[in-house]
Amino acid sequence: MKKSNKILLVFNRINDFKNEIYNGFLNVIDGSAIVDLYIHQINNQHTRHFDEVIREKISYYDHFVIMLHANQIHEDILRTVNSIPKEKLVVLDKKNEFIRGDYACVYQDFENDIYGALLSSKPLLEKYNTLNLLIPERYFYSLGITEGLIRFCKEHGFGYNIHHSVEEGLLKSKEAYIVLSEVFLAEILKGCMRDNLTVGKDIGIISYNETPLKEVLSGGITVVTTDHAQLGKSAAELILKGKREHIRNPFVLIQRKSL
Repeated sequence: MKKSNKILLVFNRINDFKNEIYNGFLNVIDGSAIVDLYIHQINNQHTRHFDEVIREKISYYDHFVIMLHANQIHEDILRTVNSIPKEKLVVLDKKNEFIRGDYACVYQDFENDIYGALLSSKPLLEKYNTLNLLIPERYFYSLGITEGLIRFCKEHGFGYNIHHSVEEGLLKSKEAYIVLSEVFLAEILKGCMRDNLTVGKDIGIISYNETPLKEVLSGGITVVTTDHAQLGKSAAELILKGKREHIRNPFVLIQRKSL
Protein backbone atom coordinates (compact mmCIF):
# COMPACT_ATOMS: atom_id res chain seq x y z
CA MET A 1 0.00 0.00 0.00
CA LYS A 2 1.32 3.42 -0.92
CA LYS A 3 1.60 6.17 1.69
CA SER A 4 -0.66 8.30 -0.50
CA ASN A 5 -3.55 5.85 -0.02
CA LYS A 6 -6.39 7.29 2.02
CA ILE A 7 -8.79 5.51 4.37
CA LEU A 8 -11.98 6.87 5.92
CA LEU A 9 -13.12 5.34 9.21
CA VAL A 10 -16.84 5.93 9.80
CA PHE A 11 -18.04 5.57 13.42
CA ASN A 12 -21.34 6.56 14.99
CA ARG A 13 -19.73 7.81 18.20
CA ILE A 14 -16.50 7.90 20.17
CA ASN A 15 -16.19 6.07 23.48
CA ASP A 16 -13.53 3.93 25.17
CA PHE A 17 -14.37 0.87 23.07
CA LYS A 18 -14.32 2.81 19.79
CA ASN A 19 -10.96 4.25 20.84
CA GLU A 20 -9.65 0.69 21.22
CA ILE A 21 -10.88 -0.15 17.70
CA TYR A 22 -9.36 3.06 16.31
CA ASN A 23 -5.99 2.54 18.00
CA GLY A 24 -5.89 -1.13 16.98
CA PHE A 25 -6.49 -0.07 13.38
CA LEU A 26 -3.79 2.63 13.44
CA ASN A 27 -1.24 0.31 15.07
CA VAL A 28 -1.49 -2.12 12.15
CA ILE A 29 -1.67 0.54 9.42
CA ASP A 30 1.44 2.02 11.08
CA GLY A 31 1.72 5.07 8.87
CA SER A 32 1.28 3.21 5.58
CA ALA A 33 -1.83 5.25 4.70
CA ILE A 34 -3.58 8.49 5.60
CA VAL A 35 -6.47 7.69 7.97
CA ASP A 36 -9.36 10.10 8.53
CA LEU A 37 -12.18 9.65 11.04
CA TYR A 38 -15.79 10.68 10.40
CA ILE A 39 -18.29 10.57 13.27
CA HIS A 40 -21.82 10.29 11.92
CA GLN A 41 -25.04 10.93 13.80
CA ILE A 42 -27.30 9.12 11.38
CA ASN A 43 -30.54 7.55 12.40
CA ASN A 44 -33.54 6.41 10.43
CA GLN A 45 -34.83 9.98 10.22
CA HIS A 46 -31.60 11.76 9.29
CA THR A 47 -29.64 10.10 6.50
CA ARG A 48 -28.90 12.93 4.06
CA HIS A 49 -25.60 14.15 5.54
CA PHE A 50 -24.22 10.60 5.71
CA ASP A 51 -25.16 10.10 2.06
CA GLU A 52 -23.56 13.39 1.01
CA VAL A 53 -20.29 12.72 2.83
CA ILE A 54 -19.88 9.19 1.46
CA ARG A 55 -20.89 9.92 -2.13
CA GLU A 56 -18.73 13.04 -2.34
CA LYS A 57 -15.69 11.12 -1.10
CA ILE A 58 -16.05 7.85 -3.04
CA SER A 59 -13.34 8.81 -5.53
CA TYR A 60 -11.14 10.51 -2.91
CA TYR A 61 -10.71 7.59 -0.50
CA ASP A 62 -9.22 4.23 -1.35
CA HIS A 63 -11.05 2.44 1.47
CA PHE A 64 -14.10 3.02 3.66
CA VAL A 65 -14.27 1.24 7.03
CA ILE A 66 -17.85 1.62 8.21
CA MET A 67 -19.69 0.73 11.41
CA LEU A 68 -23.43 0.42 10.88
CA HIS A 69 -25.63 0.21 13.95
CA ALA A 70 -29.23 -0.64 14.82
CA ASN A 71 -31.08 -3.87 14.21
CA GLN A 72 -32.80 -2.38 11.17
CA ILE A 73 -30.86 -0.04 8.88
CA HIS A 74 -32.78 2.54 6.86
CA GLU A 75 -32.90 1.71 3.16
CA ASP A 76 -31.33 5.10 2.30
CA ILE A 77 -28.26 4.24 4.38
CA LEU A 78 -27.99 0.82 2.76
CA ARG A 79 -28.30 2.41 -0.66
CA THR A 80 -25.41 4.72 0.17
CA VAL A 81 -23.21 1.90 1.48
CA ASN A 82 -24.03 -0.23 -1.56
CA SER A 83 -22.83 2.61 -3.79
CA ILE A 84 -19.28 2.15 -2.47
CA PRO A 85 -17.18 -0.09 -4.75
CA LYS A 86 -16.83 -3.37 -2.88
CA GLU A 87 -13.06 -3.46 -3.24
CA LYS A 88 -13.06 -0.27 -1.12
CA LEU A 89 -15.53 -1.38 1.57
CA VAL A 90 -14.84 -2.90 5.00
CA VAL A 91 -17.86 -3.37 7.30
CA LEU A 92 -17.16 -3.47 11.02
CA ASP A 93 -18.92 -5.05 13.99
CA LYS A 94 -22.15 -6.34 12.44
CA LYS A 95 -22.89 -8.13 9.18
CA ASN A 96 -25.83 -6.96 7.12
CA GLU A 97 -27.49 -9.26 4.61
CA PHE A 98 -28.63 -6.30 2.52
CA ILE A 99 -25.12 -5.14 1.67
CA ARG A 100 -24.51 -6.67 -1.74
CA GLY A 101 -21.37 -7.97 -3.36
CA ASP A 102 -17.96 -9.27 -2.36
CA TYR A 103 -16.75 -6.98 0.44
CA ALA A 104 -14.57 -7.33 3.55
CA CYS A 105 -16.12 -7.61 7.01
CA VAL A 106 -14.99 -8.05 10.63
CA TYR A 107 -18.03 -8.90 12.71
CA GLN A 108 -19.39 -10.02 16.03
CA ASP A 109 -21.79 -12.98 16.05
CA PHE A 110 -23.97 -11.61 18.83
CA GLU A 111 -26.36 -14.55 19.16
CA ASN A 112 -23.76 -17.31 19.10
CA ASP A 113 -21.24 -15.31 21.14
CA ILE A 114 -23.53 -14.97 24.16
CA TYR A 115 -24.79 -18.54 23.74
CA GLY A 116 -21.24 -19.88 23.78
CA ALA A 117 -20.24 -17.75 26.76
CA LEU A 118 -23.23 -18.93 28.78
CA LEU A 119 -22.54 -22.54 27.81
CA SER A 120 -18.94 -22.27 29.00
CA SER A 121 -20.11 -20.86 32.34
CA LYS A 122 -22.98 -23.36 32.78
CA PRO A 123 -21.40 -25.10 35.82
CA LEU A 124 -21.34 -21.75 37.64
CA LEU A 125 -24.80 -20.75 36.44
CA GLU A 126 -26.40 -23.92 37.77
CA LYS A 127 -26.68 -22.43 41.26
CA TYR A 128 -29.15 -19.92 39.80
CA ASN A 129 -32.60 -20.82 38.47
CA THR A 130 -33.30 -17.75 36.32
CA LEU A 131 -31.22 -15.58 33.99
CA ASN A 132 -32.22 -11.93 33.66
CA LEU A 133 -31.03 -9.92 30.66
CA LEU A 134 -30.87 -6.19 31.38
CA ILE A 135 -30.62 -4.43 28.06
CA PRO A 136 -31.42 -0.79 27.22
CA GLU A 137 -34.35 -0.18 24.91
CA ARG A 138 -33.32 0.38 21.28
CA TYR A 139 -29.90 -1.11 22.04
CA PHE A 140 -28.04 -1.67 18.77
CA TYR A 141 -27.42 -5.37 19.24
CA SER A 142 -30.46 -6.34 21.30
CA LEU A 143 -31.97 -8.83 18.86
CA GLY A 144 -29.01 -11.20 18.54
CA ILE A 145 -28.10 -11.08 22.22
CA THR A 146 -31.70 -11.66 23.29
CA GLU A 147 -32.11 -14.59 20.90
CA GLY A 148 -28.87 -16.17 22.11
CA LEU A 149 -29.90 -15.91 25.75
CA ILE A 150 -33.37 -17.32 25.14
CA ARG A 151 -31.97 -20.24 23.11
CA PHE A 152 -29.53 -21.12 25.88
CA CYS A 153 -32.19 -20.94 28.60
CA LYS A 154 -34.67 -23.09 26.66
CA GLU A 155 -32.08 -25.72 25.79
CA HIS A 156 -30.62 -25.95 29.30
CA GLY A 157 -33.63 -25.53 31.57
CA PHE A 158 -33.19 -22.00 32.92
CA GLY A 159 -35.96 -19.51 33.41
CA TYR A 160 -35.36 -16.13 31.79
CA ASN A 161 -36.60 -12.54 31.82
CA ILE A 162 -35.80 -9.54 29.62
CA HIS A 163 -35.71 -6.13 31.37
CA HIS A 164 -35.14 -2.62 30.03
CA SER A 165 -34.67 -0.94 33.42
CA VAL A 166 -33.64 -1.77 36.98
CA GLU A 167 -36.88 -1.54 38.91
CA GLU A 168 -37.60 -2.02 42.59
CA GLY A 169 -38.00 -5.70 43.41
CA LEU A 170 -35.95 -6.87 40.43
CA LEU A 171 -33.15 -8.40 42.48
CA LYS A 172 -33.97 -11.88 43.75
CA SER A 173 -31.87 -14.55 45.42
CA LYS A 174 -30.80 -17.47 43.21
CA GLU A 175 -31.07 -15.43 40.02
CA ALA A 176 -28.31 -14.16 37.72
CA TYR A 177 -28.19 -10.86 35.83
CA ILE A 178 -26.55 -10.24 32.46
CA VAL A 179 -25.99 -6.51 32.19
CA LEU A 180 -25.34 -4.47 29.04
CA SER A 181 -25.20 -1.02 30.62
CA GLU A 182 -22.70 0.45 33.08
CA VAL A 183 -25.56 2.42 34.62
CA PHE A 184 -27.56 -0.79 35.12
CA LEU A 185 -24.50 -2.44 36.68
CA ALA A 186 -24.13 0.37 39.20
CA GLU A 187 -27.84 0.21 40.06
CA ILE A 188 -27.65 -3.55 40.62
CA LEU A 189 -24.62 -3.25 42.89
CA LYS A 190 -26.33 -0.51 44.89
CA GLY A 191 -29.43 -2.71 45.13
CA CYS A 192 -27.33 -5.59 46.46
CA MET A 193 -25.97 -3.38 49.24
CA ARG A 194 -29.46 -2.14 50.06
CA ASP A 195 -30.99 -5.63 50.13
CA ASN A 196 -28.00 -7.35 51.79
CA LEU A 197 -27.45 -9.66 48.82
CA THR A 198 -23.98 -11.13 48.33
CA VAL A 199 -22.74 -10.93 44.74
CA GLY A 200 -21.54 -14.33 43.56
CA LYS A 201 -23.49 -16.17 46.23
CA ASP A 202 -27.05 -14.85 46.45
CA ILE A 203 -27.10 -13.41 42.93
CA GLY A 204 -24.80 -13.70 39.94
CA ILE A 205 -23.66 -10.89 37.65
CA ILE A 206 -22.22 -11.01 34.14
CA SER A 207 -21.39 -7.65 32.59
CA TYR A 208 -20.78 -6.89 28.92
CA ASN A 209 -17.43 -5.37 27.90
CA GLU A 210 -14.24 -5.50 29.91
CA THR A 211 -12.95 -2.40 31.72
CA PRO A 212 -10.13 -2.08 34.28
CA LEU A 213 -12.65 -1.13 36.97
CA LYS A 214 -14.52 -4.43 36.63
CA GLU A 215 -11.37 -6.32 37.63
CA VAL A 216 -11.61 -4.85 41.15
CA LEU A 217 -15.27 -3.86 41.58
CA SER A 218 -17.02 -5.98 44.24
CA GLY A 219 -14.12 -8.40 44.24
CA GLY A 220 -14.24 -8.74 40.46
CA ILE A 221 -17.12 -8.68 37.97
CA THR A 222 -17.41 -11.55 35.50
CA VAL A 223 -17.50 -10.14 31.98
CA VAL A 224 -18.23 -11.26 28.45
CA THR A 225 -16.38 -9.17 25.94
CA THR A 226 -15.22 -8.93 22.38
CA ASP A 227 -11.66 -7.90 21.63
CA HIS A 228 -12.25 -4.34 20.46
CA ALA A 229 -8.64 -3.71 19.51
CA GLN A 230 -8.67 -6.87 17.38
CA LEU A 231 -11.67 -5.54 15.44
CA GLY A 232 -9.53 -2.65 14.30
CA LYS A 233 -6.44 -4.77 13.73
CA SER A 234 -8.29 -7.30 11.57
CA ALA A 235 -9.86 -4.54 9.46
CA ALA A 236 -6.45 -3.01 8.83
CA GLU A 237 -4.94 -6.40 7.95
CA LEU A 238 -7.69 -7.05 5.39
CA ILE A 239 -6.89 -3.73 3.73
CA LEU A 240 -3.12 -4.23 3.76
CA LYS A 241 -3.45 -7.74 2.31
CA GLY A 242 -6.13 -6.78 -0.21
CA LYS A 243 -8.51 -9.46 1.06
CA ARG A 244 -12.32 -9.48 1.14
CA GLU A 245 -12.87 -12.07 3.83
CA HIS A 246 -15.54 -12.14 6.55
CA ILE A 247 -13.80 -12.59 9.92
CA ARG A 248 -15.60 -13.36 13.18
CA ASN A 249 -14.05 -11.36 16.00
CA PRO A 250 -12.94 -13.15 19.21
CA PHE A 251 -15.39 -13.13 22.14
CA VAL A 252 -14.50 -14.41 25.60
CA LEU A 253 -15.87 -14.86 29.11
CA ILE A 254 -13.58 -13.67 31.91
CA GLN A 255 -14.60 -15.45 35.09
CA ARG A 256 -14.46 -13.55 38.38
CA LYS A 257 -16.15 -13.65 41.79
CA SER A 258 -19.50 -12.16 40.72
CA LEU A 259 -20.73 -15.45 39.25
